[in-house]
Amino acid sequence: MPVYIVTPLIEDGSKLNNAIEKHAKEIDCHKLQADRGWLIKFDGTSIELSDRLGITGQNQGETPPVGSAIVVPVSSYYGRGPTDMWEWLKTRLEQ
Repeated sequence: MPVYIVTPLIEDGSKLNNAIEKHAKEIDCHKLQADRGWLIKFDGTSIELSDRLGITGQNQGETPPVGSAIVVPVSSYYGRGPTDMWEWLKTRLEQ
């Protein structure tokens, strides 16, 4: 199952956080530190995840209820961060 990083592209990501927390039972998610976004394990495409969270999928000209965000599949990773994030990511990508 793919893992995605979902990052808000607006100052206030609280509406995106609420949408993800609302769907937390059907998706496996890990919140990034400092409210910078989420890692989400989701059995579907980036478009399907974006639509599910309300980032996209609205009628033409309709404002997204959660604001702007980017959804990117994770195929590899490197960097510096908390141990629990790396463990979450490693275990989900190995499944």
